Amino acid sequence: MDSAALRQSWSQFSAAGAEASKYFYATLFVVAPETRSMFPTNMQYQEDKLLKALGHIITNLDDPGALTAFAHRLGADHRRFHGQDQQGRHVAMGERHYIWVGQALLATLERFLGPYWTPSLKAEWAAAYEVVAKLMLTGAAEAERSSPPYWEADVLGVERRRSDVSVFTVRPNYLCNYLPGQSLPVQVPELRTWRYLSPANAPRADGTIDFHVRATGRFSTHLVRKLRAGDRLLLGHPVGTALSSYDRSPQLPLLLVAGGTGLAPLRAVVEALQQGSGRRTTLVVGGRTPDDLYDDQALAQLASMPPAQAWQNGAAGWLRYVPTVETGWGWQGAIGKAGDTAVRLGPWTDTEILVCGSPEMTRETITILARSGVQPEQILTESYDHSLYPPLAEAGAAAPRDFSWTGAR
Repeated sequence: MDSAALRQSWSQFSAAGAEASKYFYATLFVVAPETRSMFPTNMQYQEDKLLKALGHIITNLDDPGALTAFAHRLGADHRRFHGQDQQGRHVAMGERHYIWVGQALLATLERFLGPYWTPSLKAEWAAAYEVVAKLMLTGAAEAERSSPPYWEADVLGVERRRSDVSVFTVRPNYLCNYLPGQSLPVQVPELRTWRYLSPANAPRADGTIDFHVRATGRFSTHLVRKLRAGDRLLLGHPVGTALSSYDRSPQLPLLLVAGGTGLAPLRAVVEALQQGSGRRTTLVVGGRTPDDLYDDQALAQLASMPPAQAWQNGAAGWLRYVPTVETGWGWQGAIGKAGDTAVRLGPWTDTEILVCGSPEMTRETITILARSGVQPEQILTESYDHSLYPPLAEAGAAAPRDFSWTGAR
């Protein structure tokens, strides 16, 4: 492959931005109408992901190892996309879909590159796409040998914690293995939309999973307002490598700083620690008002529980739980933003720190901690952006993501 020619043409093509993505999907749906049911009605986030994924592939053309790993991950993840053909039959992602995608991609490149689209450049793009498609199919086949493309999960119960926050519990049809701190793609079948939510509990023997959701957009509002026991959701494969690395330095104390439903993955970490020997941990949970502390009672109870293996090290008082609010009439606890309160509880030298919340809260907290002397390498954070496809985040294609633990839009 002529990687230089591909990168140069990509630079010209990507300048078209969203217009090119829209044209690609419009072409794909004409070439293969059955693919339309694989995607949501609102294509905004999907269109942006396409350009970012293609850009990452082009960037790594000269790095076979990185390209192979990313394409394998991409192929494995794409197994969860499914739909119906024109006869209403179930359609899973398969080899023919890759052929159709290739046709739509070449047509889109021709449309937007204009006079720069030559027979030789077309041949280069066709060859490059064939390589990537084969790698993705290989990744999908390898994943198929060890796990399903997705899990069906029955909703067991829904608890409204406040007007815009719900906690709901699901039971997947098969055990879904994830690490505390990771996230799962979740689909409401009637919306045909996947959004990422983080389990709020450590893995359980019965396989049940709790999710925390705040209504901020169509998807999350559906979960908060309409989800009922007996409904069925789909779950994809877990993603995320940062927060789930909380045990990289088990000899160090932990500081966990959460905002909003960013609490969910950190709560899972705390549960996992409680089930172990009780690593010394401080959990700071922030909100604008006391009403934002929707899990306060449960966290206070968790902090009072001794570690399951406390007999090994006598880890009494292993968890210090500190709720904090910016304002609250009659509030008797800490006052201030989560980051400011955390700093007052310090210093945090020789401490491992996990931060999770909205993008704004995460950035602000990291800045506050840095000003207090915390080093960047001490901090682990994940903040998925809807525009950033998780395999891209895991490949280091962009900085932290607003995954919206404060509400999967």
